[in-house]
Amino acid sequence: MKWLLMLFPLLVLASCSYEETTRETGHKGKARINPYLAAERFLSEFDYEVENQSGWPELSGQVSMVMVPASSLTARGYVKELGDWTRRGGHTVVLLSHGEAYLNDWRKGGFNPFRTKDDFPEPFTEWMEELDLELEQTSRQDDDKTTAEKVEFLGQEYEVFMESALIPLDEQGEAKMVRSIAYGGGRLTLVADARPFRNRWIGDYDHAALLLAMEESSPYVGRTIFIRNVSLSFWKLLWSRAWPAMIALILLVVFWLWKNLPRFGPLDSREAVGTTRAYDHHLEALGDFHWRLDRAEGLLRPLRDSIIERAHRLALTSGHRDADVFQLMAERAGISRERAQRAMTFERSKDQGAFNRLVADLQTIHLSIP
Repeated sequence: MKWLLMLFPLLVLASCSYEETTRETGHKGKARINPYLAAERFLSEFDYEVENQSGWPELSGQVSMVMVPASSLTARGYVKELGDWTRRGGHTVVLLSHGEAYLNDWRKGGFNPFRTKDDFPEPFTEWMEELDLELEQTSRQDDDKTTAEKVEFLGQEYEVFMESALIPLDEQGEAKMVRSIAYGGGRLTLVADARPFRNRWIGDYDHAALLLAMEESSPYVGRTIFIRNVSLSFWKLLWSRAWPAMIALILLVVFWLWKNLPRFGPLDSREAVGTTRAYDHHLEALGDFHWRLDRAEGLLRPLRDSIIERAHRLALTSGHRDADVFQLMAERAGISRERAQRAMTFERSKDQGAFNRLVADLQTIHLSIP
């Protein structure tokens, strides 16, 4: 029977089959961290100086174009600085969707927090309202789309792959995947979908040509900066994806604090803080501790050892070396031998009354032996 039990799993495993599948996981190394690495190297081939920064850049006349995700414009100071630099002759390209560095281009239906106009940072929304630039919310968010379409930029058409839930509108209210306007002495360009400029798609259709056209349209001559820093807070991300669990956790913490904290607020002023206890109170507390610990056996042991030592010395000096030490104690104290033996050997008293009689006999024996 034992052999059959061992053979059965082998027979089951022998009848199994497996299937090998290949799943594309994407780039490795620098290309996995920087989604615009291919775009930067492409522009470098045309002798453009390109930088990639994970924080807010220092904008000056030596910067020609800045490509920034809309999610990074979370502070009014950033928006004001970017607007002033653009009016002086810079070219700002705002990527409305899929511009964040943390997005995985090989994960279908990847998390994209900006699907409605209300999802954008408030400073960026105020900037768009100030410029009378409107965004249309559509259902054109299709990760399975494989066909390209014509996109116009400064009078030139480019065949690109773009899909976004938010699309800029032109002066006639028509949706444009790429909307570019003159802004002071510079240029502001809104791109609905940043995927054509990311590593996975930069080589498809006319994506690279569109990027080069944006670079060449920059009034300034200088560096191009890709900002890949995403200012989406971890706590905002956690709240948007797991708010029920967060509420449950907060309630659990509040309940635990209410249950375990000793008190809320200051001590009651009516309670005496500096009460001085008398010496007998300390003795009573100490005795109660020893009684609960081992029925005060620890207190009796030193006294018993002292009595035994003196009783043996008394027997030797009186010439009764082999005498019964308990009988000697009983004769000296004037009590019976049973009481003397009990006082010297009994370990744990059942109640305080028996303990008091035991201590009384020990005290009598202690005083009777020199």
